[in-house]
Amino acid sequence: MDRKNYTKYYFPLFFILLGFVLKGLFLGSNSLGGDEPFSVYHSRQSLDHLFSVFQSENNPPLHFLVLHYWIRMFGISELSVRMPSLIFSAFTVLFIYRIGLRFFNLRVAVIASILFTFSTYQVLYAHEARAYALMGFLTSVSMYYYLEIIHSKNSNRWKLCWFFLANTLLIYTHFFGFFILFIQFFFILFQRKLLREYYRFLILFVVVMLIAYSPYIWTVLNRFSSSAGGTWVAPPSGMNALYEMLRAFSNAPVTAVFTLAGMVAGLIILVVKRKQNPNRLATRLILCWFYIPFLFMFVISFWIPMFLDRYLMFIAVGFPVLVAVSTDFIIQKPKLRLLIPGFICLLFIVTVKPDKTNKREVRQTVQLVKQLENKETLVLVVPVHFSLNFIYYYDRNLFKLPDMELVQRKLSKRNLYCINSLEWIDYKAAKRIVLVDAASNFSAPNNNILNTLNAGFNQTNKHHIEEIFDIYEFEAK
Repeated sequence: MDRKNYTKYYFPLFFILLGFVLKGLFLGSNSLGGDEPFSVYHSRQSLDHLFSVFQSENNPPLHFLVLHYWIRMFGISELSVRMPSLIFSAFTVLFIYRIGLRFFNLRVAVIASILFTFSTYQVLYAHEARAYALMGFLTSVSMYYYLEIIHSKNSNRWKLCWFFLANTLLIYTHFFGFFILFIQFFFILFQRKLLREYYRFLILFVVVMLIAYSPYIWTVLNRFSSSAGGTWVAPPSGMNALYEMLRAFSNAPVTAVFTLAGMVAGLIILVVKRKQNPNRLATRLILCWFYIPFLFMFVISFWIPMFLDRYLMFIAVGFPVLVAVSTDFIIQKPKLRLLIPGFICLLFIVTVKPDKTNKREVRQTVQLVKQLENKETLVLVVPVHFSLNFIYYYDRNLFKLPDMELVQRKLSKRNLYCINSLEWIDYKAAKRIVLVDAASNFSAPNNNILNTLNAGFNQTNKHHIEEIFDIYEFEAK
């Protein structure tokens, strides 16, 4: 069989299938946690409800709409609602491979595909019913067609159409998708030779993106202005935060050390021997794709915190390509060229954790509460924003109701309340209380619920469930 078919079709197909298997093995093992129940709850509602949510939601609408129609066909089980993320993550490797093969060589294509497939970071977000895997997929599509356009002076209309479609969908998936557009715009603008050749494309780029995003432009401006006063994300702790993020991309500390060493060595050699690099244009873009937003987001986060692993998905997709390009250039001798990248690939393979926990054992927490409660038990769940997480496992039928006020009324009849304060709860006459605390001090600091209950009741037991859940049992004095 033709070797070209293997490299062009069968190799990427192998990595797609490998990604499905590796990332799909434990797809439903973690509880729905964090913001997943929020996405699931609102996505299963009517489109009118969804579009009202978009006015205040911190993510654009595309993933919600994808999930909306997916849920209508396949339901709201953990496996179902996470399947789109698994699909997007698995197919991202196709465009990572294409970038490597088309603009570098087969070695880079295979190395980058291995690093992406065996990334625990990518496994984790393939297991999350949120927009991040979709953002990563669209980033890879966008960058592939961008390289096709600037690499060829005679780009056809189909490449332009796919490029503009990918970028439009990307910025309708996550606001940080704009970073990719900025990189692509300024990459041409700041290179005189490229600007002379592609200034018409640059004008078309701006016009198409403005038209495509015009229905949502005021919403995105409002969301960015609201975040200017601060976000829930903590500022970086210092320079160590850069290493910690690279460690998150690299599975384990030992892998991060060798990967970082390879990146630095490769970068130095790429700069010193840049004239010997036959893929200079593509290499410059890969370097800009990773290093510029990575360092920019780190610095700006001291004022507007945003340096969070999930927000860096558009960078994380470029990370395996960067490592592959950097390490492939370190040793030029053909017989030894795969030594360093091959070793790093081996480290990724042996350190990947396909069963990585999301540290949100909501299922176990709710099961314990059900064991502890009885007719005389008052159950208090704090904070309020944890209510959808709790209700998803407490009563799936209640979770399906479209009106949260109705859900809260039905819960109150069972003597269960999701609260931030004891102000409106008649708790003093309770004979027995179970308090579920899901890191309430983070979102509702100094609410004093625990202190108040300790003052008026006898605390008889405490249970801790990974990572943030504390369950307290109280009895009347």
